Amino acid sequence: MTEVKNREIEMSDKVLIISADCHAGALPSIYNEYMPAKYHQAANDWWVTFTREMMSRVGTFFDQEAVEAYAEKAGQGGGRMKAMSDPTLTPSDEDLLAMLSDPSNPFAPRRGEWDASVRLKEIDDDMSAGEVIFPQMAPFGAGLMQYRRDVPAELNLEGCKAYNRWLADFCNTSPARMAGVALINVDDIDVSVEMIREAKQSGLWGGVLLPTSTGTHPFYHHPRYEPIWQVCAEIGMPIQSHAGWSPDYGDIESATPMYISEVDMWAQRPFTALFWSGAFERHPNLKYVLTEVGTGWLGEKLRVLEFKADMPIFKHFTKNLSLSPSGYFERNCYIGASFLTRHESQFCQEIGVHKIMWGSDYPHLEGTWPNTRKALTETFYDFAEEDIRAILGRNAANVYGFDVDALSAIAQEIGPSIAEIRGEA
Repeated sequence: MTEVKNREIEMSDKVLIISADCHAGALPSIYNEYMPAKYHQAANDWWVTFTREMMSRVGTFFDQEAVEAYAEKAGQGGGRMKAMSDPTLTPSDEDLLAMLSDPSNPFAPRRGEWDASVRLKEIDDDMSAGEVIFPQMAPFGAGLMQYRRDVPAELNLEGCKAYNRWLADFCNTSPARMAGVALINVDDIDVSVEMIREAKQSGLWGGVLLPTSTGTHPFYHHPRYEPIWQVCAEIGMPIQSHAGWSPDYGDIESATPMYISEVDMWAQRPFTALFWSGAFERHPNLKYVLTEVGTGWLGEKLRVLEFKADMPIFKHFTKNLSLSPSGYFERNCYIGASFLTRHESQFCQEIGVHKIMWGSDYPHLEGTWPNTRKALTETFYDFAEEDIRAILGRNAANVYGFDVDALSAIAQEIGPSIAEIRGEA
């Protein structure tokens, strides 16, 4: 860590920012280029069904005026959400699929989600020299919402594979700046292990996204997952949890507030499983990152685990564990602190500044993009310079292995100064 810090400061007085939480996803038509032709019709049918479901919820599950205001700030145009919720608009399946693949249409993903040239301009403007890229949308619902919808296992797997192939090509347009996170499912662990190796070889080095739900399979405390922990430790692929999944609470108005209230909790659960199962004990080099799950919960979670692990009646379960829950967190784990707020920043010292990695959540509207400069000042205006540099970039450089020499040169051109972050310039 000292070597990274010293090189960074020597090369640039600007702050090196690496966003540890960004998202990317392609147009549906682009994904078809990355999967066998026999799956194209099924993929097209899934996109149409999914989009119609989303259209039906705009203005019902979310406050439409607020969403439009956010969209305007992000350069999406206020009319984007209005077009999707227009009750007079009833496109055919063919028209809807065409809209989804037309970059100028309000139904299609933002260009920065899949066009590398546009994305880099927006990332530059947001002052990030590097980024860790999680899924935005993948075929058949693969990714953050894995196992939430009833999708045949064969199609689910093809969705993961197509996304990984596309993301590898996308990240390889700027390999020093983009650390892509690979998708897997857990239906066949041997296949999952093969996909992890292929992902690393293809240029995806941002880690492996663990599905938050394991569907009908046992959870991550089960020994069936040992080959995944082993290969990730062997080849240096961090395992990732990211908020996004929850159970399906039904098509009612209270479903969304239930979702937003509990979404963090579901993504926090794998830590407990990895601790009690001994995965961290068997693989001391395994890195586990919890992203967009908050920070304040962690101290109490570790306290409760420590209390239970120390109880005499539970000694049987810790007899093969050489460290405490806090010890394993310190050795194996990190927090991807997406759009870290001023309130949450108070926990940085408690958790350990060296464990915290800031993220903008680009291009999600709940994140800091495109107003990151203002957000950084609100959170870090009185932080020590050393801590600012660690949280905003240096920690991510160490965890993921970014080329600091390459990124420091970029940061010199686009990054903020310490004075700017503190609101002094």
